[in-house]
Amino acid sequence: MGRSAEALADSLAQATRQPAVEKSKPNVITTQATATLKPASFDDLGLHPPIIASLNAAFPNVKVPTETQAKFIPAILSGKDVLLKDETGSGKSFGLILALLNKPRISSQEKKTVSRRITSLVLVPHRDLAHQLYHWIARMASATEDPVDITSIAQVIVRDGQAHLTDGLRALRNDPPHILIGTPQAVMDVYKKDPASLQLSSLSSVVVDEVDYLIETAPKKDPSKSFHKAAVKASRKLLAHPGVTRQLLDVIFARRKGLNEERQDEAGYTQYQRRTEIAAGDNRRTEGLPQLVLSSATLRRHLTNYLYEESGWLNKDNLLKVKGAGRARVVHEKKDTTEMYPHDGLGGNGILHSVLLVSDERIENIAGAVPVESESEYLQPIDAQALFGSEAEAEPVVSEPEWVEKYAGTPTPFNPNAMEAIATAFALDVPSVALLVLPSTSPVQRAVYELREMGINARRVEGRSDLLRGDGSGQDNATLLVSTLATTRGLDLPELTHVFILGIPDGPTVNGKTVDAYVHLAGRVGRFGRGGKVVTVVEKEEESEGKTTQGARMERILAAVNAHAVRFGQFD
Repeated sequence: MGRSAEALADSLAQATRQPAVEKSKPNVITTQATATLKPASFDDLGLHPPIIASLNAAFPNVKVPTETQAKFIPAILSGKDVLLKDETGSGKSFGLILALLNKPRISSQEKKTVSRRITSLVLVPHRDLAHQLYHWIARMASATEDPVDITSIAQVIVRDGQAHLTDGLRALRNDPPHILIGTPQAVMDVYKKDPASLQLSSLSSVVVDEVDYLIETAPKKDPSKSFHKAAVKASRKLLAHPGVTRQLLDVIFARRKGLNEERQDEAGYTQYQRRTEIAAGDNRRTEGLPQLVLSSATLRRHLTNYLYEESGWLNKDNLLKVKGAGRARVVHEKKDTTEMYPHDGLGGNGILHSVLLVSDERIENIAGAVPVESESEYLQPIDAQALFGSEAEAEPVVSEPEWVEKYAGTPTPFNPNAMEAIATAFALDVPSVALLVLPSTSPVQRAVYELREMGINARRVEGRSDLLRGDGSGQDNATLLVSTLATTRGLDLPELTHVFILGIPDGPTVNGKTVDAYVHLAGRVGRFGRGGKVVTVVEKEEESEGKTTQGARMERILAAVNAHAVRFGQFD
């Protein structure tokens, strides 16, 4: 790597100019983003000029920070812990990457040699999201006349056979990156084999993206209610068998847990004095521990309470809680719970929500669905005659030979009526790229095979290839990407206009997790002000006393996010 390239790598991975320490009151700050707080440029947030230059070159459409980025980026640069909640598509993950790139690179001196160390660890729920964050960094690193070696800036650790314990571990040892991105289980595998390679004791920042998915908590229930015992049992199970993310954070923040426990009975004046000194810029009071950033679009009250009151990981003396503006306050059936949801049907993000009921006889819209007055230009439905008329030229999509041998003549695990409805809706309405989300345990390859047999250009989501392109070039043929609920969270698919959901998200019952799952899936479209459609396909069931149909469950989900169903025009 030449001198200029090395200098650029240093610019990306080591901010030479420290941002001004944000003054704050000596207590936890909760802020809600408002338009009046939005700065004119990223320079106002304290980002280093070379990083801004790389951002402008790699992502020319990103002109100014979002309202939420304007609050949490300075907080991260000043060393605060951050508890971040904002709607999908608000730029949380992208802003986190920008902030981490701008943090000073940690190095150590052994004898006469200065060696660079891992500065930040980012934990994400699945490999595709890990590769997406890496892709953003690589795109910035290469958007100059003299590209840099990305290995010293960012690396990814995910379970890919044993590669993360061979080539991945070797890269960590030989050239520790500024930012390490990984899934919790893969990082735990590396920790068990060679804990020193992760350099956990000297990290500057730890980020957990999609924290509500990675850290499970049980809601608190009224002791007088019948389901209180089940909630207590669930809490005890989590305590006895903590998830991998909990285990990693317990290791990294063991000393902070001890400090927080010691300070439980601390005098109020002592707390006030310490927090005042931190607010004044006395970094010695942060105990030399890494900052912790926890982010998601949905943070249930019981999870927030656990993170703040019980986990012991957060530095309560130097913490910023950031909430997005939201668009709808929804009071649930349980009168003691209130949540903020961003989606509001035809307004706000411009997301259209439809629910299709399928049976052997027909495909129909859910009762009460309203007609759509207008749609944005790129969402205009494709004329059926152009697709299926006598002059239309259909391009057959061929399945892999081994798939045909494996699946042909075997019973399908999917409802054939539902798959046919998705294929038809896709063919009639999708101009470029759509996403089909299956239940978490569904076989993605089998779904791709069946869709291809119906002539649909379907393929599995591949996080490192075309779906991250986002260059506006479109597709030669409309493409249906297929994924599961577990591997969809957080993904930014730039050309996506439609999300199809097979069945009740995280169903079959409707509860807080189900609603949150729908919010995350719907959030794959409507990002950064773009429009989109969310089409859920469920089985039509006969109504009977004491039975809640899938259609009725979907009505409850839409009501919870303050949305209403609109007609999918082709099935009126």
